[in-house]
Order: sequence, then C-alpha cells, then structure tokens
Amino acid sequence: MAENSTHGGHLMEAADVVQALEGLRGLRAVVTAGRVCVYVPSIDDTVRIDAAKVRRCKRIWAPSGDPAVEFVMGDEEGVWPLIITSDDVVYQPVDTGAVLDSHIEYRITNAPHIVAYTEMERAAEEVALTCEQPGPIELDGAGATLLLVRCFIVAATLAGLRPVRSVAWWLRGWAALEGDVLLPRFRADSAWDELVHEASQLTVTASAQGEDDVATGAADVAITDFHQLEPTLTCVALDDEFVSCWRASMPITPTRFVETLLNGLDAARADVALYPGGGGNVDVLLGDGNAQALLQLSWSDKVALHVDEIRIANALAHTGLFQRMMFNTERLATLLGFAQVTILASGVGAYAFAAMGYPRDPELYQAIRHRRH
Repeated sequence: MAENSTHGGHLMEAADVVQALEGLRGLRAVVTAGRVCVYVPSIDDTVRIDAAKVRRCKRIWAPSGDPAVEFVMGDEEGVWPLIITSDDVVYQPVDTGAVLDSHIEYRITNAPHIVAYTEMERAAEEVALTCEQPGPIELDGAGATLLLVRCFIVAATLAGLRPVRSVAWWLRGWAALEGDVLLPRFRADSAWDELVHEASQLTVTASAQGEDDVATGAADVAITDFHQLEPTLTCVALDDEFVSCWRASMPITPTRFVETLLNGLDAARADVALYPGGGGNVDVLLGDGNAQALLQLSWSDKVALHVDEIRIANALAHTGLFQRMMFNTERLATLLGFAQVTILASGVGAYAFAAMGYPRDPELYQAIRHRRH
C-alpha cells in the first residue's frame, strides 16, 4: 500500500488504520469510539490506536523480513512511532523523568530509542532472575535495568497495552533487592497501580532457555547428520576431517545451523566449507531461473562473520528477503560466537542493501535522533 497521510487537514480515520493492518496475519482489530483496538495473539495483549493521533502510516518490512505497519503518531508536542507486526508491537520508551519523581535527571546511556513488547518481557524476566541469584549483585547495574524496564512498561501502557507479565517479573526483581537501590521515588501512576494489582495475582515462571543456548552440543556430530540434511545442506569434501573441523569450531549441530540460517527461506539451500585453521564459508542460494537470491558468508576467526555478497533478483525485490537473510545471519553469528557481523560492500548498485532498523519515516527518525541528543 502507498503511504497514507493527512488530507485536507483531517487525520486518518479509524477505517484507514484497520485497512492498513489487513496484511498482518492473525491480528484482530475492532473500532471503539475512534480507537482501533488490535489484539496480538502472540503476546496476548491489545494495542489501542487513537485514530485522531495517527498522522500517517506505511507498510514496511520488519528486520525479520515479515510485514509490518509503521504508524507516525503525533500531537501538538511532537511525533512518536508505533510499529505493529503479526507477532509484536514496537514503541518508544518514556524518559526516566516520566517515571522518577525527582528534580535530578537520571540517564541510562544505553537505553534504546525503541523497544519491542517481546524485548520488554525478556528484559523484565532476565533482570528479575539476575536479582534473585544467590551471592553479591552489582546493584547499580541491576537498579538501572529495573528503571529501564519500568520505562518500557510505562510506555507500553501509553499505547493502551497491559503488560501484566512484565510487571510481575519487575516486582520479583524489585522485591529480591529489598529496596537496596539508589533511586528516588517513582511518580504516582494509576495505570501502574492497576497492573501491580493484576500482577500480584499472577505467577510467572522462567521461560525455556535451552532453545537459545549457544552450546547446543556438537561434540557427537557424525557424517550421517550431514547426509540427513542433503540437499538442503551440502558440505564441501564431507569426510572425517570435515566432521572434525565442525566439532572443533561449530558449537551447534548441523540441524540447528540449517534451521537458523534458512529460517523463513523456503526452497533455499546452503553449501558449507570448513578449514582446519577454524575458517570457513557458506553460500546460500534461493530459487532458480529469474527468481534467484545469493548470500555469501565467510570467516577466518571468531571475531567477525563477513557478509561478502548479497544478490537479489528483481523478481524477489521488495519482498522482505534482504531483511530476512540479514536477520538469520545475525542470529547465526550469535549462536556461533562471533563478536560482530561485517558487510564487505563494493560495486554500487550490485547489492540490495536496505534499511533494516526502525523507524523508517524521516520525520520520526529525526525526532528520535533529536530526543536522544
């Protein structure tokens, strides 16, 4: 869809907001008194969009390559982003000044300019579990993280969300520290108080961590494990030496490797070469004929995973494929223990590089940049 914007001085109607969301699967949107209430099943929460504050919206691609809608929300004081995908809601955290009742400014230097609902929940759980660990705790860091998570939660309530689970985790972390945090009082907040009441009746349990554990076990990898993945995964010179190199340099199984690198890339295949010194390279090929895409990765150590080349044919352009490839590459780099991902780009026009981050709207980008400085 083309970008929707104001016309004749009138903001978008609720029906326009609903129409913009039609391409996102699984969402349920209803209109109530000018507000569009959008239930997102994957997070079991509802975002409430005030149509009178929507300046414009545009369909974009999320970093994962999935479709998303970016709303430019605004009033007389400025603009802010609200991004909705099929399984998440992304928004702008509030400043610490909106949370703390203090004349002293508190800044969290590594605070993100936007946060996803799922990231908020993960951060709340992680800080709570950290605070509950036995032994000494770095109180300054724990207190700053609790403050940051509270900024996430309060911002979520301003979008009409009710992140009860995140509040439950936050309360666990705060209770574990027994108030031993050098922070001023928090501002009175009726929405927070309501969530605290709901959270007090909720029991949260730690999510399974095994899926994201880097060391998923490759010590018992054998040649048969690679044969079972053919032709999706092919290995250059597959023999005992190749398997030995895999065990020595790859902390995950071949199955996990394929699931991560080719996630969401139907009919894609990967060719892998490993070298005794710890280096290697991977070629990912998608499609045939005129609908082809190529991703080439290489590494010589565990410092950086290099993206040597990306080619995406015109038939596959503007489908979110680039974002999906890069999303998978970053996830794979994390699992393999690389410190960074680098892109070796040369030849202007030969590569389908695209903006991956949020927000995409120029006015939003400038507003957030100005706010952070």
